Amino acid sequence: MVSILITGISGFVGGHFTRYLLSKKTGYDIHGVSRSKPAWDTVLDQAFDLRSITFHPCDLLDSAKINTIIKEIQPDLILHLASFSSVAQSWRDPPGSFLNNTNAFLNIIEAVRTQELDSKILSIGSSEEYGIVNMSDLPLTEERQVSPANPYAIAKVSEEYLSRIYVKGYHLNICCTRSFNHIGPGQRDQFVVSSIARQFADIAVNHKKPIIKIGAGSIIRDFVDIDDVVLAYNAILEKGVPGEVYNVCSGRGHSIQDIVDCLSKLTQIPIEIEQKTYLLRPIDNPILIGSYEKLHRETGWEPTHSIEQSLEKIYTYWFNKLS
Repeated sequence: MVSILITGISGFVGGHFTRYLLSKKTGYDIHGVSRSKPAWDTVLDQAFDLRSITFHPCDLLDSAKINTIIKEIQPDLILHLASFSSVAQSWRDPPGSFLNNTNAFLNIIEAVRTQELDSKILSIGSSEEYGIVNMSDLPLTEERQVSPANPYAIAKVSEEYLSRIYVKGYHLNICCTRSFNHIGPGQRDQFVVSSIARQFADIAVNHKKPIIKIGAGSIIRDFVDIDDVVLAYNAILEKGVPGEVYNVCSGRGHSIQDIVDCLSKLTQIPIEIEQKTYLLRPIDNPILIGSYEKLHRETGWEPTHSIEQSLEKIYTYWFNKLS
């Protein structure tokens, strides 16, 4: 039996990864850390037996408690998803974003180090670590120097550097990702694609005025489907090399305007766009597109979902929820 500890199990990715483990794999003793028990509608509607998961209510900033939990579980695998993951929120609360992200991760790897465990750890980072890039830099590979341009990205770079130190200095088995924008059903509507899909569903269900509110429509991002993300994380846990960093991305770029146009075509709802200044960030990357060549080469993973397939799933989720 392989024991796995998932931090942030109550979140978007945690729910989908748990669903994957419950539906596709056997022989896993699943433990989850979160501040409260999950309420995943994307998992519960599948009628899975959540009693097979052991939940450990815990604030990851409580080093004594997380040390006790890890000592009790002796996890073979640790998937560290817990994060203050909103860039916009990090601008509103830079200290909270940095301290929560960095110290939570440090408490986990310190517990593994001091207990001399052989746990394999996957630390989830962000494409935001690359910072402002030029068209000539694209697609971004892991060899490109990071240059974080917001508080959230700085915290994620710090996690990555801590990983390097603990791999080289203490011989821990840690891999890191620089994950690009992942999307899918169940994601909170504070994230741009989920927000736009919800607005379309609200128009359809509640007969609202056909107006979509966005920030900068020209921003281009590499959006990767959550089901592909889950398979990528599983592949890294199985085959990833300690100390290595892997892009998790689709290799394709779509602007926010593209997302709106695609959803308009999908729903057959002609809309007007309102740009809202409160949705704009003080500094923003105009374009981020990654290369998954390294991850494919070392694990065989590659994305399988088109942006149209992803948007249809997200819209259907919101349509059903609002109905």
